[in-house]
Amino acid sequence: MAKYRILAFDGGGVRGVLSAVLLKRLEDSFPGLVEKADLLAGTSIGSLIALALAYGLSPEKLSEMTSGLDWGSVFRRKATGFLRPMCGGTYGIRALNSVFPPGLRLADLPRTVLAVSFRVTASPDGSWAPVFFSNFPTSETKHTPVLDVALACTAVPAYFPSHKGHIDGGVVANNPSLAALCAAADPGLGGQKIEDVVLLSVGTGRILYRIEADTTSWGAMQWVLHPVPATPLVTLMVDGVSQCSTIFSRQILGSRFFRLDPVLPEPVGPGDYRSVPKLVAWACDADLSEVASWVKANWLD
Repeated sequence: MAKYRILAFDGGGVRGVLSAVLLKRLEDSFPGLVEKADLLAGTSIGSLIALALAYGLSPEKLSEMTSGLDWGSVFRRKATGFLRPMCGGTYGIRALNSVFPPGLRLADLPRTVLAVSFRVTASPDGSWAPVFFSNFPTSETKHTPVLDVALACTAVPAYFPSHKGHIDGGVVANNPSLAALCAAADPGLGGQKIEDVVLLSVGTGRILYRIEADTTSWGAMQWVLHPVPATPLVTLMVDGVSQCSTIFSRQILGSRFFRLDPVLPEPVGPGDYRSVPKLVAWACDADLSEVASWVKANWLD
């Protein structure tokens, strides 16, 4: 069977460090694992990981870059977030420019990539809609500059400015597995047979969310402002959609799908840059025996 391999990376802000370190450990155990991937997909920080790998950055360099990045500068607050974005995004743009050369477009990347965003603007007779940037040969977005894609896919509402009418794809598909699977099977894009697809989905660390309080009489205020978990309505929608993507991908692919998403010992928010050392340590300590067995059985020739 001719395999079509997909590597998909979740969004999660600074928790993307955990994804990068996990990937580096897998690559150390299975040299060439990333090179075998036919499609690299990502949302938010996962889109940056996918774009960097598609450009040619090694998992080792990616791990070093994300672990050593001055995340404090990326998430340094300049405003409250009520009337304008909390973070300016200037440092993040400089960091992106240090990875991707000026003028680089998706079509210039040597690897196939898909990155999720959401366009909030539209023509007068149109509507807002998800945008799946890719460099498939038939893609309408393949000539988009990589820097524009990176900024469009990571513009978290209230944290960073929107970019050319686009915001972070985590609002619709924080786990891009199902989107990547659909793109691969689309006759107009990947053109692959479902039975040929294998998919490794890499999360940013699973947090066991739940609400302990009785929600029977909750109104809008409680659903938006209840402290645990923070902003419960937003959190449950993002996490719930992510779980749906995992469930549906597994239903479609069966044993040819694997979700690598270790449970975190404690909650870490997407902007909690002080927890980066913890994320690195947790990723280094994570048990990879199950995913290693899956890689041997499904990913390798």
